[in-house]
Amino acid sequence: MGTLAGSGLVEGVARNVQLRTEVQGSSGNTSSTVVCNFRVEVHDRQGRPLRLVPVEMRGHSFEGAVNEGDRVRAHGKVKRGTLRVKRLHNLTTGAEVSARSTPVALVVLAFALFAAWAVYLFAFAGR
Repeated sequence: MGTLAGSGLVEGVARNVQLRTEVQGSSGNTSSTVVCNFRVEVHDRQGRPLRLVPVEMRGHSFEGAVNEGDRVRAHGKVKRGTLRVKRLHNLTTGAEVSARSTPVALVVLAFALFAAWAVYLFAFAGR
């Protein structure tokens, strides 16, 4: 069936669903990312399994859920042979499942506050 490349759409049955939390940083300056990995079992028209497609969702939190055996439809970009998705449709439950990330505006605001603090330290605290 070949390898995955570029972007893709996959529909099938979720298998080996795993949820974990990754923690980055140290000593009070940490952040966490929730990661959901599973494989989508793709079937032919007669219902025979064709292949397993690895799928990964990452975010600070999740809305919705994917469970073992749920039928899902996911669209995303392929990175190192894994389909990376931000959202998918759980066809079994009818729910939209999405991984939430830190809003860009919040990251920009945090950077601006840090820059202002650094300017203050160098300009006024060094006198």
